[in-house]
Amino acid sequence: LQDWLPFREVFIQELLRLEGLGEGDTLSSCANPTCESGEHGYVKCVDCTGGVLMCRACTVKAHISSPFHRLQRWTGSFFDKYSLREAGLRIQLGHDGHACPLPLKKDSSLTVVDISGVHEIQVDYCDCARIGSSRHFVQLLRASLWPATVERPQTAITLRALKTFHALTLQGKINAYDFWCGLERLTDGLGTQKIRYRYKEFLRAIRCFRNVRMLKRAGRCHDAAGVDATAPGELVVECPLCPHPGRNMPEGWEAAPEDEKWKHAAYLAIDANFKLKMKNRGVKDIELSPGWGYFVKQSDYGVHVGKYADEKEMKYCDSNHSAVDHANTPALKRFSINGVGAVICSRHCYYLRHAIGDLAKGERYSCMDYMLLGALKLSLPGVKKLFISYDIACSFSRNFAFRMARYPQALGVFDSLDINWAVPKFHLVAHGPKCQEEFSYNEMFGVGRTHGESIESGWADLNPVALSTREMGGPQRHESLDDILGAFNWRKTIKLGTRSRGLDNECADNVSGLALKKSLKAAHLALATHKPKFDEMSQHIPIALREQWFEMMRVYDSNKKAPNPYKEPNAVTTLADVRLELADEEAVEAARGHLSPHETTASVFIHVGLDIEEQQQKKLPKPAEDDDADKNDGKRKRKILTNDVIAYKEKQNALRRRITSWRQIQLLYIPCIAQLLPTSAPDSSGDDTILKVGAPEVETLFLPSQIPPELRGSGCVPGLVDKERRLRLGQAQDALHQLRRAIRIKHGMVHYKRVHVDGPGQNANTRARTQLQQLEEKTQRHVERYRAAHDALMILDPDGNWKSQLLVLKNEDIRPARIERDKLGKGNFEVSWIWQTLRADARDIPGAVAEEATEDEVNDSVRVDWATSRARIDRWVEEIELLKEEMPRAVRFMRGRANWWRSRASARSDLSTDMLAGLRAYAFRQAAHHDELADSYIALWRPVLLEFGHADLWAEDVSPSAPAAPAPDGPHRIPEEDDMSDASSESSQSSQSSQSSADQS
Repeated sequence: LQDWLPFREVFIQELLRLEGLGEGDTLSSCANPTCESGEHGYVKCVDCTGGVLMCRACTVKAHISSPFHRLQRWTGSFFDKYSLREAGLRIQLGHDGHACPLPLKKDSSLTVVDISGVHEIQVDYCDCARIGSSRHFVQLLRASLWPATVERPQTAITLRALKTFHALTLQGKINAYDFWCGLERLTDGLGTQKIRYRYKEFLRAIRCFRNVRMLKRAGRCHDAAGVDATAPGELVVECPLCPHPGRNMPEGWEAAPEDEKWKHAAYLAIDANFKLKMKNRGVKDIELSPGWGYFVKQSDYGVHVGKYADEKEMKYCDSNHSAVDHANTPALKRFSINGVGAVICSRHCYYLRHAIGDLAKGERYSCMDYMLLGALKLSLPGVKKLFISYDIACSFSRNFAFRMARYPQALGVFDSLDINWAVPKFHLVAHGPKCQEEFSYNEMFGVGRTHGESIESGWADLNPVALSTREMGGPQRHESLDDILGAFNWRKTIKLGTRSRGLDNECADNVSGLALKKSLKAAHLALATHKPKFDEMSQHIPIALREQWFEMMRVYDSNKKAPNPYKEPNAVTTLADVRLELADEEAVEAARGHLSPHETTASVFIHVGLDIEEQQQKKLPKPAEDDDADKNDGKRKRKILTNDVIAYKEKQNALRRRITSWRQIQLLYIPCIAQLLPTSAPDSSGDDTILKVGAPEVETLFLPSQIPPELRGSGCVPGLVDKERRLRLGQAQDALHQLRRAIRIKHGMVHYKRVHVDGPGQNANTRARTQLQQLEEKTQRHVERYRAAHDALMILDPDGNWKSQLLVLKNEDIRPARIERDKLGKGNFEVSWIWQTLRADARDIPGAVAEEATEDEVNDSVRVDWATSRARIDRWVEEIELLKEEMPRAVRFMRGRANWWRSRASARSDLSTDMLAGLRAYAFRQAAHHDELADSYIALWRPVLLEFGHADLWAEDVSPSAPAAPAPDGPHRIPEEDDMSDASSESSQSSQSSQSSADQS
């Protein structure tokens, strides 16, 4: 913009120049060099490049093939609007642009809606009874004009206008009324011209256009049985990454061992959207594609829902999700439909055939059951293992088998089908502990990094059309949403092969070629980060114990009623537990007495010095100042302050006496202390009346690690330095254990406060906050104790082996070993080193005393951390394996679709030659596009697979050669997402035809 600003006026001047005659400012001869009229050029085309002036006759001749360009005519002082109809243009139909020997001239004009505006044109129909083109609406279609009616059409919409609106409504969700109003403004910006109102005709045309386009992409015209033989759900865009037995699965997948069946499983997500309502307007309409797309067949669905309309939905969970809470609430009277339910593939967010239905009241089980059955029967036949996520899976799955047994359409669907239920990760936070244990994706075998929330991104794409679709009738609403869902699926399909189209597109879809590539990289990087830390943690745990825990995890995954390896027994720390533990520790500290010098050994001397150092670290609390005392309560405050000063001085004196007693022993073990003490006193220039010179809490003790290096050898008795080193090592390990214990206590206390204390009760909250503050202070003392020991060890033994276990303690390292169940981010959580380098013992267990804690109690506490970390590693490994399965699936699917289209090229012989030529060309083009998509997938994914040492999954894949047809001038291009007509047939066919022609390469 900074570069453009200096030229802003130039832009304005150039635009104004276009309003005039240009150079010379006078009319000149016609710009057509072959013009024979001799007239001046006074007509220019707004849509042609250059804006040259031609005479009327030459203008008409130049626009025979561009009848919808806008003209301007020079009036003598300015250019005014002019039309090709006024100039005398007539369009001949029926002969593909050639002259007709017997034209039928119409006196009335034809209203044409184009992207350039609304036009009135004169047309001449073919009246020579040419085979196949005698009907007027057919002649209009062959001229790329969509007739508004089939009988005596008076209005037509250009195909490019329909395609433009189609692309805008699919991508930008623009509604037909706004589009029509925009065309009116283009036609007449003043509003003084009378424009024929063709909004209703445009609505009808775009509805028919949507329907015909979906049928065309599905290859229905290539089937001799015709459109009426369309199978349920045949017009959908299928997910190429999901398993489709017989079409994109590897050979022998059915015989996969039990522990690898998850690689060939399908992942589904169920949810409802109550923004997609429909008003109760009593509109009677017909279905153009009953049950052919994503929506269930309304007639059958209505019968099913009517049987179970009076059932009450039971809730078996303590969550607050509205799915069950609102299922029994009455519907709003002004809406006949209050929302939609859907089943999608959870990992890739593709909508499935016959898996969306209207919800008249709420999210009722019988409605969602019907959609799930439709998805399983039509989209995933033959799949043996299923993972289903639902925000109320805990309640929905409770009587699922019982409900399925009563549905006739469910017969045989669930035979030998292994179903696993989960709650999406974000929604799981709002559930109770019982649901969080049983329905967590983080602790479920075979799901990889599936989160189950992808269906929410699909709703975000649909919600912008909620206001327009609620005004439609039922059938039109279904067809519009089916079309939008198809575009949503197709956009994902073509993005599987795109490298990058901008940052917005990388983030817009959770499944794209770039996203899969990034997912594989992210999985490898995450595994490289978490695996070494997990291995380090495992080194301190016996092999037999690890095997026992792994077996416990395996059993629990197959039977949720078995002991839960992720659940820590007695994990909740109550307020009373914390208060009792703090009281016990305070009693131990109060029982400390003075030492007799003659009974003190060297090790005891060092130990007492470390104890005094810890006492100094407690930071004696200073008494408050009395500056804020007012006249009313000054005496009371001064009394309190006096008591505080007395208590503070008494604690100082007690610490001073202990240091003085210890100094007498120090002279025996560290003789050089005599020359160090005089220089160790703090500066006495301060004016603090309480912290006087030589305050005991800041006095340097001069342990061996604190004296200068040149005095450490000769100024200490032999062996004293080594004794401090050994005691410091024990001190650091003990401080680390105590720190871990304090973190566990605080973790449990926070959970206890949130569950049992939080609320309006001020007293309870105040007490809980006080205890948490004390826990925080206690944790900080352990941190300071560890850091002091670590600093001393760095001086006494800087190159010792202890450095591999006792690392530098940073503030970010002080965190729990795992995230709570009701929190997000478990997959990327990194366990701090403080939980990995030392084997757990009784000192890590909250409320335990070393002499009383059993080995089982210690192991139970460590097991949860180990199992959680192991599950995290397993999920990342599974994600890599799932991606390696999904990538070749997509290529096989596209190769199979390409082969299917090639087989369609010669499927019919009962049509005219020109019609068969069009069908054959379209089939070959779709085959080429699908092969090109498969090639783009390989080109995008192969490098990253090889980068991380995986085998080349497409070493034997060869792109089929082009059919025997004229080669294009340039390379095939990947269809743009708004070029839906050329972009192809992403739709699926019936299972029989698809399976018979699928390529298993």
